[in-house]
Order: sequence, then C-alpha cells, then structure tokens
Amino acid sequence: MSPFSKSSSKYSRTGCTPDQAEAIVDLRPFESIDDLNTKLGQGKKKAGPGGLSPKLFEDCKTILKGYGQVDAVLEDCERIGAGLRAAIATWTTSGKGKDKADSSENGETDGALSLLKEYQLLGVNWLNLLYRRKLSCILADEMGLGKTIQVISFLASMKEQGNKGPHLIVVPSSTLENWCREFARFAPSISVQTYYAGKEERSMLRQTLTDTQRLGWEVLITTYNLAQGDDRDRKFFRRIDWNCCIYDEGHVLKNFQSQRYQSLLKFGSNWRLLLTGTPLQNNLQELVSLMNFILPDQFATALGDLRAIFKVKGDSTVSLLSQERISRAKKMMTPFVLRRRKDQVLKDLPNKTERIEWCDMTELQRSIYTDALQRSRKTLLDAPTPADTVYLENSSNVLMDLRKAASHPMLFRTRFTDDVLSGITRQLLKEPDFKKRGALFDLVKEDMSVMTDAELQIFCASYKSTRKYLQDENCYLDAGKVQTLLKLLSTYDREGRKVLIFSQFTQILDILQAVLNNNKIKYLILTGSTPVDVRQTLVDEFTEDETIPVFLLSTKAGGMGINLTAASVVVMFDQDFNPHNDRQAQDRAYRIGQKRDVDVVKLISRGTIEEDMLKLGQTKLALDEAVAGDNGEDNDESAPEKAMKTSLMNVLRRQFEKQQEDGGNGTSVGGT
Repeated sequence: MSPFSKSSSKYSRTGCTPDQAEAIVDLRPFESIDDLNTKLGQGKKKAGPGGLSPKLFEDCKTILKGYGQVDAVLEDCERIGAGLRAAIATWTTSGKGKDKADSSENGETDGALSLLKEYQLLGVNWLNLLYRRKLSCILADEMGLGKTIQVISFLASMKEQGNKGPHLIVVPSSTLENWCREFARFAPSISVQTYYAGKEERSMLRQTLTDTQRLGWEVLITTYNLAQGDDRDRKFFRRIDWNCCIYDEGHVLKNFQSQRYQSLLKFGSNWRLLLTGTPLQNNLQELVSLMNFILPDQFATALGDLRAIFKVKGDSTVSLLSQERISRAKKMMTPFVLRRRKDQVLKDLPNKTERIEWCDMTELQRSIYTDALQRSRKTLLDAPTPADTVYLENSSNVLMDLRKAASHPMLFRTRFTDDVLSGITRQLLKEPDFKKRGALFDLVKEDMSVMTDAELQIFCASYKSTRKYLQDENCYLDAGKVQTLLKLLSTYDREGRKVLIFSQFTQILDILQAVLNNNKIKYLILTGSTPVDVRQTLVDEFTEDETIPVFLLSTKAGGMGINLTAASVVVMFDQDFNPHNDRQAQDRAYRIGQKRDVDVVKLISRGTIEEDMLKLGQTKLALDEAVAGDNGEDNDESAPEKAMKTSLMNVLRRQFEKQQEDGGNGTSVGGT
C-alpha cells in the first residue's frame, strides 16, 4: 500500500492533507519522487498543485526510514528480553522468602542483602543478571522504595566476587552526604571517596585520588555539577577506566543535546546504571536519548534515523509515532527497565491522602491579580501570532506575574511607594557604605525600585537608619495562603505532626521564615544555596529534634533523594510546571520508614491561574498514554515546563477571545 493512500494513516505524520494524498494517488503509477515531480511539472523546490512539494515526499521517506529503524531495534530488544526472561524464570524463592538466581547469574551475597525486603533482593539479582550479560539498565522503582540500598548491596555482592571497581556514582548535590552515610551503614567494607571541593582544592584532590586509587578506593561519589565541570574535572573522570557508572536521578539525562549528556556519555565504563523514580515520558525523543546513553552499541547506528522522525513539521502528532507505535516503542525499554510501585510491593506502608485547600485571596491580592490579568489580556490578544517571539517571551512574564499574585502580594512592590523609597534613599546616602562609594540619589532609588516588598523589607532591616521604614509584621499575613497555612500548622501542632512546606520561590520561603518567626514556630530551611555538607545535618536535626515542627524546602533542591519520614504532612505552597517534580517532593515523606499516614495538602488560590495549572497537572499524571511536548523539537530538559506554559496561555487566550465574542469584560479565569 502506498504511504500516501487515503486508507493509510501515515500521511498525517508528514503534514500531508487528505486532499494532497488523493492528488498523489491519482498520479499513479510513478517509480520515484523525481518521476512524481516530473508529472507535477515542478522543480526540486517549487511547490506544485495543491501545495505538493518535494519536501513532503522527503519527509515521508525520512519517517518511513525511521519506522524501519525502530522495527530493527525492537527486534534486537525483543531477542534480548526473551533471553532475560528465560534466565529469570529459573529463579526460585527459598523458604526465607529471598529471591534466588543461579549463582552464575546473580552472585548473591550476605551482609547488606540480609537487610533487604524481598522485592529489593529481586532488584539486586536483576542488576547482577544484566551486569553479567553486559547490558546496562535503568532501575526505575517508584520514589521511596530503596534504590540506594539495592545499588549498595549490588556493589557489595560484586566485591565479594572479587570485583572492587573502581565504580563512579554521580548524584544530585542534595543526596551526596546521604549516599556516603548509606555506604558506611550497609557496606562499611567498601572504600568510598568523594569528589567534592572548591575549584582551587580540586587540583590537589585529583592528585590524591589518583594516588589512592592504587591503594584501594573502590567507589567515587561526585555531583552532576562537578562531573560535567571544567575541562580538568572531565579529563580526570575520562582518564579512569570505570567498571560501573551509576547515575542517581538519571532522568536528568533525557536531553541528548545537553552539555551534561554529552560530557557524561564520554566517561568510559563497562556498565551503566540509571536510577530514577520519575515515570519515563512517552516523548520518544527522550526515550531514545536514555536508551542511547545506557546502550550506545545497540542504538548509536540508528540514533540519527530515530531522531529524524521528530524533525518533521506538521500537526501535533507528527513529532511522535502513532499510538500503536508508541506502545511498541516502549517495549524497547522493557528488558532494560525495572520499575515497581509502592502499592505493588509495600503492603504495610501507611496511606497517603492528597487534598486541595482552597484559599481566598485578600483584597490587595485580588487587585494585583486583576492588574496582571489585564496586562496578559493585552499581551495575548494584541500579539500577531502565538508563535511570535515577543509573544512567547511576554507569555512567561504574564504567567509568572499571575502565579506570584496568587501566592503573595509582597512579591510585588505596593507597600514601598516611590515616596517611601525617596525617604529610604536619603537615609542610605548618610550610611558609610554609600558615602564611600559616592552613591547618587537617583541610582540608589532606581536600584530599589525594581525590588519587591519582600526584598525591601529585608533590605531595610539591614541598616539601623532605615528600620523605621519597615512594614508592620502583619504585612506578611495579607495573603490567603499564609492565613490558611497558619491554621493548618496550628491543627497539626496539636496532633504532634511534623510538616514539610515546599515552594518554587525563594522569596516565598523568606516570607514564610518571617511568618514562622513572628509566630514563634521553630523551623529549618533547605534551598539550592544551602551548602552540600550541611544538608544532611539539617535532615538529621529535623528527624531527631522533636521541638522543630516545620521544614521549609525549595521544591527543586529539597525534592530529590533526601529522606524526611519524620514528617507526616507535606504542604505544597505552590505548584511546579512539571507535576512529577511536585510528586517527587511529596515522596520525601512518603517512603520506606514512614510510620504514620501522610497528608499532602496543596494550597490553591481560588479563581486564579493556579486552578488551571492544577487541572493540567492532574491530567498529565492521569493519562498513561499522554503525549508529552508539542513537537519533536521541544526536547530539552524544560519540555514539561514549556508544554505547561503553552497550555496555560492557550487557556487564557481562549477565555479572553470568548469574552470579546460575548461582549463582556470579566476577569475571572480560574476554574474554567
């Protein structure tokens, strides 16, 4: 059947319309594209009747070639999978409930393994099986199921068989200390070193590690930032012949175009393991990137053709294979991915409940939100096209303003008026710091004019002469979310429950610190600026000190890897554009070791863009076969954020267009 026939669904993958397909079919028979172009009476670039152009046919050839490569790779993967299934089928379960494999395949050991749950033992056996078959893989157990202990047990079993590495483990900064602690706890016989220091100290560290490698260190743990650091860092890692390279939070390697991906791909190793608790997307660009990273021998030759599939322009589906192709393409990963969910393997884990706490905005908030909404209306409806560069840039600003207004009015400047700034400036010019610099009135005031109320409040507190301009502490309470949060904290305090509070914005965390201080509530805080060597200490302090009921965390820095089961309540003050990041943050408390039922509370400002973010996020999580990203070129690490922003702006645009059609001028957008 011709790929252009009306009964074929493939024409839609090239942007070819049914009418164009009909015109092509009517021109049969033709032997080649050149033959077809001759019949159309057109050159290589000139479009023919009905908009038919040579590019359409070239795109079709590209897609079909890509389909063929997918089929070839799938056949290879299915063959590998059959061999693995046959090996796993020989495993038996002993009376003690430990999964056994043939000794030639699993290398099971005692020690750390004796502490594992049955599904974790199965995971260690699986890792051994794929290592012995020289097949790199992805351990994708849901967050909180103990991927770290499975890896440590695997390395311990390797050492018992005489394999001492060297092994490299690359981790997010927030989890480096925890990895070291877990090695010391479960496999103290393994010699572990860390590659983490300032730029000046790393030169000596590299020399020390090179010398001590001969003396027996077996595992080196470093962070992603340093693994992809400067040339000297990368050369150091490339010089070592690694046995195993293990990448925690491995989903950060889904973008083959990133510097991180390209740098780490060059590290030589016998075997690679990615750890991720984040569900792998249906975006096949990301799927191919991950598969190429762990199995370059199998995918390198086909990578170019597979990537080409996603470069074809057209409707919203051209960047991805059809649903049946997506289903089959996922089978590429099946032999190399092990994923278990909590509800499958942990029957004794407490319950987790999620609920929405609706928050009414204050009068000041509503005023700021309405102003931002009117600006967004102008941006959306006056823009030449949604694809316009200026439109896209302004869209990000619009969404950010709406999100900030829905969270807290002090993320804007309304209390510190221009007259107040003039008074502050006059006082600052008398300060030695400003006198010494010869500061000018207009420039000092201009610098402050772009600061938010929250920033100015902190700034004024730093000089004795400007403290008289500080706003009353009640200014922090002028937000619906803060008022709701304080009620929640009071309730949970009476119940003796510890609370994690996550926010995307560091300024929100600054505001919450002031709120907690004013209400004499003890707390700890962890953000991206918290030193790596301090983070685990904070986690320990929160766990051990019963008098500290609250832990403030930034979603990005505090949402990966750390164990905070001392808390049984998670409050999401605001939402991430990618709902999986929020889910990962929630699982800091909902994981192995949790003894109490966990409450997840999402604070949502009623009648705002947050309602639309919530619905879009829920849809993304619920649709198992949802297609991620708008097109195949949207393949960088921020693709979920871009997709969410695009969807939100489309929601706003449709609402404003409908208001115009109806002749109304309402401003409410949430809940539509």
